[in-house]
Amino acid sequence: MVSIFKKLLKLLDKRERKRLYMLFGAMTISGLIEVAGIVSLLPFLSLITNPKLINDNRYLNWLYINLNFQSTNRFLIFIGVIVLLILVVSNIVIVLTMWGEARFTSMRNFSISRRLLSTYLHQPYVFFLNKNTTELGKNILSEVVQVTSVLVQLLQIISSGIVALFIFIMLIVVEPLLALSVMIILGAAYVFIYRMVKKKIYNLGKARFYANTDLYKVVDEAFGGIKQLKLLGFEEFFINRYSKPSFEYAKISATNQIISRVPRYIMEVVSVGGIISVVLYLLAFDIGFQNTLPIIGLFAFAAYRIMPALQNIFASATALRYYIPALDVLYKEMYSFEHESYTTADSKKKFSQLSLQKELKLEGITFCYPGTSKLVIDNLNIKIDCNTSVAFVGKTGVGKTTIADIILGLLRPTSGRILVDGVEITDDNLPGWQKNLGYIPQDIYLLDDTITRNIAFGVPDEHIDMNNVKNAAKIANIHNFVIEELPNGYQTAVGERGIRLSGGQRQRIGIARALYHNPGVLVLDEATSALDGATEKEVFEAIDNIAQTKTLIIIAHRLTTIRGCDVIYVMKDSKIVGQGKYEELMEINIEFRNMAKAHS
Repeated sequence: MVSIFKKLLKLLDKRERKRLYMLFGAMTISGLIEVAGIVSLLPFLSLITNPKLINDNRYLNWLYINLNFQSTNRFLIFIGVIVLLILVVSNIVIVLTMWGEARFTSMRNFSISRRLLSTYLHQPYVFFLNKNTTELGKNILSEVVQVTSVLVQLLQIISSGIVALFIFIMLIVVEPLLALSVMIILGAAYVFIYRMVKKKIYNLGKARFYANTDLYKVVDEAFGGIKQLKLLGFEEFFINRYSKPSFEYAKISATNQIISRVPRYIMEVVSVGGIISVVLYLLAFDIGFQNTLPIIGLFAFAAYRIMPALQNIFASATALRYYIPALDVLYKEMYSFEHESYTTADSKKKFSQLSLQKELKLEGITFCYPGTSKLVIDNLNIKIDCNTSVAFVGKTGVGKTTIADIILGLLRPTSGRILVDGVEITDDNLPGWQKNLGYIPQDIYLLDDTITRNIAFGVPDEHIDMNNVKNAAKIANIHNFVIEELPNGYQTAVGERGIRLSGGQRQRIGIARALYHNPGVLVLDEATSALDGATEKEVFEAIDNIAQTKTLIIIAHRLTTIRGCDVIYVMKDSKIVGQGKYEELMEINIEFRNMAKAHS
């Protein structure tokens, strides 16, 4: 329990922890007031059964005389109203405390999920190469809810524990031996049941976590490949794949609910039996009916209050065990793994743009992915002059895209350095360098949103510059299409992943997006390899519009697209094996010539 509490506190920030402690205080006060409401019944029930107490008890007698009561009945009515008011106030305080608990835990769904999303997004790019993004999304959208459920259950245990403790203390004061007997019997029964089921509950929690992961993966894969799925008629295949983890998840949830709820009915029998035992105990000691009834009433009302509290403690304790696997995963994701330093988008704004004025150098660059010893890039040394176009060509797997990712700052070289006009790129000035970069990948990711928001990707609406949007669209040869053929112009929604657009149109929106911030360097990673010849020609016409004013770094699949490049680098086995213009390489480089023949 202590380790769970520590992990939960670590997931909260300083302000949230302060609010949690205040909530603990409110729950303590609520527990005291609830006990006061129960205690107030004892004198009232005693007065009902023995009105002579008004004269025998000096406090009641003082109250009767000073308030000028003329009859016993009116005084009893007055005391009854006071007891009722105490109960009403007690319940109001309880409801307000419950509202505070619900508000606190619900808002933690928001804050913890936001913090987890922030943690993920701020990881270096290499982090995502080893992660399933569906699982990351599931952690944010689903498992955070389970973790806040742990917080809810912990609060329930504390809240119910405070109420149960104060009620037991009150009962001990009134009837010590009987109260201790009741406490031992009820406590032992719940502890015994909990120890019987706790291992089962934990295993159910682990099974639920993995079943939930499988559910998210199947749904994501089904909708992600909907075109191929419909074409091949594989609907039933994915439905069947979904059915197994879904059935398992439902079965696990039902089992957990049964285990959590059944003890309530067992303990109700125990508590009713306890009340009967109290009556028999009091009668066995020849305590008169007038003295017995108030104590019976007090214990009965205390049982009415304490049984839900004890059941809440049991149910919450089992729920804690059930959700521990989710808590462990989220705690590990947020705090336990080591990651490289990162820079937030807000902090990037503080860095001035590092512009390329003369040349970009890659000196002695080597790279291998974490966890492997195989070199993807082996001692790369190249120089790229400003406002020139260079291309990297070679077979799949020779390291072309890795070079692009290193230039973009997404991957850090294992050794070597990158120099911009003689200035080495480091963690400190990388954001300034990245502000000068535009990136056009092979697969353009489009938001299910408007043309405007897709071009000004990630820019808040109030900061979008429509002049920049339109200028970028004109250079990318997409402006006329937008204003002449789309029903709402730049405010037209493109559909999920741009499904309402052709491949060439999506690619040109990607070019416009890369140009929106007017970068000095454009990196094109297989930017036209998925397009047909005619569409590819249109896209490269758009790229030619900017070729004279930007530095272009092109990762090429088709050699016809790089004929006009100033320098072409031929790669093989993670190394540069040739460089020059297209015609030069066709004459002197066998590797390049073989590639050209293969493509033709």
